[in-house]
Amino acid sequence: MSNWQYAKQIPTAPWRSAQSLPRTLALTSTSDGIRLVQQPVVELQSLRGAPRRVAARTIPQGVTSLDSLGIAGTSMEIVAELEAGSASEFGLKVRTGPTEETVIGVEPKARRFFIDRTRSGDTSFHRDFSGRHYAPLPIENGRVRLHIFVDWSSVEVFAGDGRSVITEQVFPAPESRGVALYATGGAARLVSLEAWPLASAWTASPRHRD
Repeated sequence: MSNWQYAKQIPTAPWRSAQSLPRTLALTSTSDGIRLVQQPVVELQSLRGAPRRVAARTIPQGVTSLDSLGIAGTSMEIVAELEAGSASEFGLKVRTGPTEETVIGVEPKARRFFIDRTRSGDTSFHRDFSGRHYAPLPIENGRVRLHIFVDWSSVEVFAGDGRSVITEQVFPAPESRGVALYATGGAARLVSLEAWPLASAWTASPRHRD
């Protein structure tokens, strides 16, 4: 989970980088032909704490914080299904704080999604670290499904049932724990959202961080 351009410069010690989540790979038939899909291994579910759910609702233009609903943390799993509505862009923001956010966005007309880490925290150590990174995303019946894993220094998104995946390192402040929905250019709709705090995988008897 790194990039050769800045692997020796990321602001961590004593280790640099980390392994991405273990995944199950499979071939599946789609309208575009046979495609390789990736899914997080089911054993990760053993790290889940008590779930939090958000009922279906409109996502108005702008940012809608979920902190008051208990959806926040530095290590968590989120599964969200969203509809584009009239929005030109919509999605979630994670590890948000007064000046920080990592944006997971969908551009329905372009049929793609992205992670934007321009304001994700410390990006000063290399000019190529900050930016917005895209992957194709089929929009079926106007809906998208995002399976998101947030950790202390990473965000991984499995989109479209694993047909597109983006993994990013991020280095936010520990206080940047917020989660929000957002929409631009119009309103979108949240169909469903479920979130879990995640325990450490390094302890024999997991204790939840958040």
